[in-house]
Amino acid sequence: MREKTLNENNSKEKYKCLIVLVLFFICGVCYSHSFYSGTLDMGRKITVEEIGVTEKPVSAAEILDQININTAGTEELILLPSVGEGRAEDIIKYREENGDFSRIEDIMRVSGIGEKTFEEIKEQITVGE
Repeated sequence: MREKTLNENNSKEKYKCLIVLVLFFICGVCYSHSFYSGTLDMGRKITVEEIGVTEKPVSAAEILDQININTAGTEELILLPSVGEGRAEDIIKYREENGDFSRIEDIMRVSGIGEKTFEEIKEQITVGE
């Protein structure tokens, strides 16, 4: 009699486990369906216009508007073209020693920033209001 009770309990546990697994599977299907509700067409070609790629590369500084050279840290300054970590530190050092820049052209006073570099970055920098 005791053996029959154990087998019945064991059988009930198997059914419970099976029910849990089926429910888990159903939840997984519903969850994944919410992400993949569209159809996938693996053979379809995508054009540049569809994904919004521009002909001219966009710099991070353009995305972030302009960078204030009087307040920017190294992380922001290195977003500018031709400005690496060393040049960014030179800008900050110059600013600390000489005060804020009054015009964007003043950045050419920093060693290593000439007219060529200035022409590359002038649209992306500001000295603030």
